Amino acid sequence: MVATWKTDTVSSLAKRIKTHSVVGVVSITGVPSKQLQSMKKKLKGQADIVVARNNLIVKALEKAGVNGMDGYLKSASGLIMSNMNPFALEKLVYGCKTRSAARPGSTAPFDLIVPAGDTGLPAGPAIGDLQQAGIKAKIQGGKIIVSENSLVVKGGQKVNEKAAAVLAKLGVEPMEIVLRIAAAHEAGMVYDGGILHVDEAETVAKIGDAHRKAFNLAYNSRIYNKDVTIFLIQEAIGKARNLMINGGILNRETVGIYLAKADAVAKSIKSALPAELQAELDGK
Repeated sequence: MVATWKTDTVSSLAKRIKTHSVVGVVSITGVPSKQLQSMKKKLKGQADIVVARNNLIVKALEKAGVNGMDGYLKSASGLIMSNMNPFALEKLVYGCKTRSAARPGSTAPFDLIVPAGDTGLPAGPAIGDLQQAGIKAKIQGGKIIVSENSLVVKGGQKVNEKAAAVLAKLGVEPMEIVLRIAAAHEAGMVYDGGILHVDEAETVAKIGDAHRKAFNLAYNSRIYNKDVTIFLIQEAIGKARNLMINGGILNRETVGIYLAKADAVAKSIKSALPAELQAELDGK
């Protein structure tokens, strides 16, 4: 006989799913409870996250008429429900990233360095733990002080138990916790998480690069449009002006250039004359 709490959970979940236009599966593997609760608070009013056993989630989705999501429930998972479109929801969820302490066996994302200064810890046995972790610590004024910046774990290396304990004690939280949507369902369509995440900076850079390449193609192929026409006209004007100048053609476009050249030649000739002749010319 199926336990009452299980059927109640499935029914409750199914009802909540039906009241939202979008439902997604999020993996909560490796996400500490504290950080998950923090993310839930940040999402409140825009999206709801419910954690349950995968088999119950499958039944709830089935009961709510949501198909195609079972394959994304591969580890500890939760449901995220919202009325935002899947792409906006993914952006919102990704923006709720938070930090947590390093666990033993985790990989340091960068050099974990404890900076010099007051640790806030009172003088006591803790100083031995810090020193064993490679931190240059000492007692000063009844407190434990780090005398100089101390590297505890090099980036890319595993965090051992001693280092993890010390870093947690000092409040160092180097691990970035990001909740990612594995898949989202909207109006019968399932969107894989791989296409939901859009890196805005990368996308803008790609669009800019595509525009530059398209512009160069249009310009060099003489394809006239609003973006290249002005540059092609300017190029034509420049070539026409050079042709007139080299061909000795005198008109309103070239007369100023010829006069400037004549003035420059005159000044050059004058500078080559004896000083008394230059003074005589200046007097006239």
